[in-house]
Amino acid sequence: MAHSKCLACRARVWRDGPPADHLDDLCPGCGGPLEIVGDLSELVGLRSLRARPRGLAYNRPPDLSARISAQIRETIARNDAERRRRIDVERA
Repeated sequence: MAHSKCLACRARVWRDGPPADHLDDLCPGCGGPLEIVGDLSELVGLRSLRARPRGLAYNRPPDLSARISAQIRETIARNDAERRRRIDVERA
């Protein structure tokens, strides 16, 4: 994630991707050039013009119902495998 700042309108901007991809980006607030930030302390006191990404479609945790469903499917599969193993042992 690339962090940039605009000194003209005292704003900070987050961009997806490496900083080298955003060298020529313009400020969404005033249209002026953005400066790539080397140290995050340079952003202190600047207003945000774009909400910080909340986990990407990047590492976004699945919603609770999807997690519960996945756990139920895993439990059923594990129980089915154990049942098949027992049946195979009884037949042998």
